[in-house]
Amino acid sequence: MIVAGGKGLRMGSKIKKQYMKYAGFPVLVHTLKNFASFPMIDGIILVVPEEDMAFCHDNILVPHGLDLQVSMVKGGRERHDSVKNGLLEVKKQASFSRNVLVMIHDGVRPFADHLLMKRCITGAIEHQGACVPAVPVHDTLKKTDRHGFVLKTVARYHLHQVQTPQVFDLDLIIGAYDHAEKNNFSGTDDASFVENAGKRVFMTRGSKKNIKITTREDFYLADAFHACLGSKIL
Repeated sequence: MIVAGGKGLRMGSKIKKQYMKYAGFPVLVHTLKNFASFPMIDGIILVVPEEDMAFCHDNILVPHGLDLQVSMVKGGRERHDSVKNGLLEVKKQASFSRNVLVMIHDGVRPFADHLLMKRCITGAIEHQGACVPAVPVHDTLKKTDRHGFVLKTVARYHLHQVQTPQVFDLDLIIGAYDHAEKNNFSGTDDASFVENAGKRVFMTRGSKKNIKITTREDFYLADAFHACLGSKIL
């Protein structure tokens, strides 16, 4: 499941970040093609705002030969609403299957390589149905007050920056979202919903190049990664 509901507010652009281009194509096209070429995936569900569905069909899927591989689902008001809509579609499509794993990924992370995806799937299979990729924090961390003054230095030991794709047993993640709804919980990533439900999440090695394109500066990095890695990203 590719979640592409960003509004691009931090980008300061009239064009949503997932539709902005690098290396000649929209970010979302790069992401979808990357996952469409991964042989361990049975299907792709793209979650986008309802008002973007026609645009995505005509400008993202059809021109790039993705319309037969990708099913679209309308998103919700918040990210967790969009993910829940996508999960219900996964459950519908996998209604006759058992032991289904769902991989949830940000539409603006086009550089998740196939080895990383495989590590996440293997981690979920071997560790109770939940696995996320992450990289350790190396920079010094400071906690500040609302005026910008440092309150304290935060110990960075055992701290990690979590990425996507995050992989879960389908029943586990749906149950976690149901639990969150009953308890009025809202998390910043899908794993936090599983954690809130009292389940364990295994962490596997992420990748520094698996950037989330959020600011204009990130596009310079994306162009550089594409120039250096090319097809080797897969």
